[in-house]
Amino acid sequence: MIQVYCIEDDHLRQVDLQPTDSLPDNALWIDLLNPTPEEDQAVEGWTGAAIPTTEDMVEIEESSRFYTEGGVKYLTVPLLHAVGKEQRRIAPVSFILTGRRLVTVRYSEPKAIALYAGRACKPGSGLLAPGSGGLSVMLGIVEAATDRLADILEGVTEEIETASQAIFHRQGADRPMSTKEFRRLLTRIGGQGTFLSKVRESLSGISRLLAYVRAAVESGESRRESRVWIKSLERDMQSLENYVDFLSNKTTFLLDTIVGLISVEQNAIIKIFSVAAVGLMPPTLIASIYGMNFHFMPELDETWGYPAALLAMVVSAILPLFYFRRKGWL
Repeated sequence: MIQVYCIEDDHLRQVDLQPTDSLPDNALWIDLLNPTPEEDQAVEGWTGAAIPTTEDMVEIEESSRFYTEGGVKYLTVPLLHAVGKEQRRIAPVSFILTGRRLVTVRYSEPKAIALYAGRACKPGSGLLAPGSGGLSVMLGIVEAATDRLADILEGVTEEIETASQAIFHRQGADRPMSTKEFRRLLTRIGGQGTFLSKVRESLSGISRLLAYVRAAVESGESRRESRVWIKSLERDMQSLENYVDFLSNKTTFLLDTIVGLISVEQNAIIKIFSVAAVGLMPPTLIASIYGMNFHFMPELDETWGYPAALLAMVVSAILPLFYFRRKGWL
């Protein structure tokens, strides 16, 4: 699908074009979502830039993600996108700067791009100025992605805090956690740790993109506002990266805490069985002695023999338990 945005004064206007149509002169941003081969060829004809394929976009080498060819800059970054109600993944998005125009190629639907497009199409939004180029649109999308990541991290913080409360401030702390509770907490915290690694990957890709663009801007004759904007975005990315590192460390701490609690609970269970085994050893010994089939055992002929054996077994079981309690082992 091709979405073309033309600049009018200080905002964008979406124009519906077909691959066979001509590109308007004031077209500033061409957005390709799951493009067909015909749409790729049409955009290549309009801009003179080669449209990367999916295989090109998933290359992990930095030289394949950021490069200039024929005066056209190709930049690919991984952005988060939702694939379900509670599931997010990372997918590459390519930014192609050709002249004053921007071409975006994506096979996913990051919410940041839709948010930016909706805001940029409103007059007086302050996102664009008359005469803005594709670089301004790209930086605006990056800023929207940064704001989106910050909002997502707020949700992650709340989730981690909820898990922390469940671990350290449980109601009825005398009752040990059940296996179901341990499994639920491990799954929740582990899922957040995995998600934070995706956020970290996205932040790293955006930071590399900004560094590449900053070098290109400083060597060119771009506006001073673009340089200031890029530096501001880099500071925001640095603060988010530091915050993600903090959350990752907290997640690791909580996982280690849960594993430690599991070990404590297991040791407590094993201790109970060990104490029970030791406490039952003296009664078992007495029962074994009087269970021997010797012909001469005087106590067997006495009326008090049976109750005396029972009393001896009870006392021999209580005394070790009392000793363990005095030592603090129970």
